[in-house]
Amino acid sequence: MASKLNKLSELEDVLCNIEMTHRGVLNFFCNFKIGRILKPFDKVKSKGFKMSNLVVTLCLYRIKGFTIWAMQKLGNNELFEGDENCFYRLMNNPRIKWREILMGFSRQFVAITQNNCDSTNHEVKCFIIDDTDLIKTGHTFEFIGRIFNHVIGKSLFGFKLLALGYWDGKSLIATDFSLHREKGKKGNYGISKKEKMSQFKKKRDEKAVSCNRIEELDLKKTEVAASMIKRAVKNGLKATYVLMDSWFTNDTIIKAVRTIDDGAMHVLGMCRIDKRKYKVYGKELNAHQIITRMERKYSKYSRKHKSQYIPVVADYKGTKVKLFFIRYRNAKDWTLLLTTNLELSFVQSLELYQIRWTIEVLFKECKQYLRLGTCQNTDFDGQIADATLVFITHTILTLQRRFDAYETMGDLFREAQQNLLELTLWQRILNVFLKMLKQLLDIFNMDIDETMKRVLQNKKSYNQLIEIMKALDKKENIDFFDKIAA
Repeated sequence: MASKLNKLSELEDVLCNIEMTHRGVLNFFCNFKIGRILKPFDKVKSKGFKMSNLVVTLCLYRIKGFTIWAMQKLGNNELFEGDENCFYRLMNNPRIKWREILMGFSRQFVAITQNNCDSTNHEVKCFIIDDTDLIKTGHTFEFIGRIFNHVIGKSLFGFKLLALGYWDGKSLIATDFSLHREKGKKGNYGISKKEKMSQFKKKRDEKAVSCNRIEELDLKKTEVAASMIKRAVKNGLKATYVLMDSWFTNDTIIKAVRTIDDGAMHVLGMCRIDKRKYKVYGKELNAHQIITRMERKYSKYSRKHKSQYIPVVADYKGTKVKLFFIRYRNAKDWTLLLTTNLELSFVQSLELYQIRWTIEVLFKECKQYLRLGTCQNTDFDGQIADATLVFITHTILTLQRRFDAYETMGDLFREAQQNLLELTLWQRILNVFLKMLKQLLDIFNMDIDETMKRVLQNKKSYNQLIEIMKALDKKENIDFFDKIAA
């Protein structure tokens, strides 16, 4: 049966119908038992309004496409009787544990999907680590600095948002995040003294929760990522793999992941081909030396992915790892895929790693539909609150999409569901888009992982990709699609 490719984005069907979404969110907020999640914060009220009412209203505002100011000033305030100051006081409150709130929604998402006869128990579950740019249009934001944007190759004002996603076999949700800044070569975060003086400043109690978030601004992302994974596991989220791109894969995070939950999780990620050493057959060799010595004798070919690869078991600073040096057809350069699971084959490793690209889609959805990064609140606490509300809303919409498109009536239809189930996002990318993309990248000798990331981050490229997917799903193009997917 031909797969349904009319939407690349998992949430576009939901978000295109605002009224349906409006009702759906209210319904799924009830399922999430928001009152129970926010119970520890019942004492935090703004002018007598409960926090649960404010959070639900903020999420609905976001879906409608309005800011707080617009909803209140333009007469679109049928959802809430108070003024906008109630929301600002809530978002700028340094005592609110937004991290715990987001994790509470993540736990509830997992509980709901498992309790509703979901069929994901046998699926591979993964944590995914990645970051994205939150570009700002001014320098008055608290703690802001210049960050390097790899898409346009320039430094702009903003923050780096590091997110931890949880893939349960069908859907990806954000379970945790942190904001970071870059010191730059001069150590001044790329801002002048005058710009620093104009930034918003706020006094906080040393015991305020937001002080921990401020400390994270200058911590290494790998260190913060390891802490996020530990918290997620402690909160009951279980996974088999931690997926990451070459910006994060190093010995520090590998050792950290392998110590969590008695080594229950493995690392799988792209790795830079640089000067780092691997111990192979008793000798310390870098990636280039390994390729030179082993290419002729140990090289293999994958017909499925039309690529040459060299499998190598090595010791990487005290950890046993399996390396796959990969060179796609017509490509001159090699790429390196690393995993701590020595039992994985090349095909298994490559297909599991491609799940990582779902977090790029999550970022794209949150920016395009839910206005991630557009908040103009100069208070750092407000920035943390805004990003949390984006991810909460995304989680709610993901659950609605999940039930609308994926769920059946229960155990009686479980067997039929395997045949009729709409293909999930990463499977669609794997079966169709990658086959087309690989051929182009082979011709131009480009890195597939970096190219996928840039395509999904670029608005114009992303919209063009959606149009291609729509065209492939038309009846007159099904035969063409079947040939590509074969």
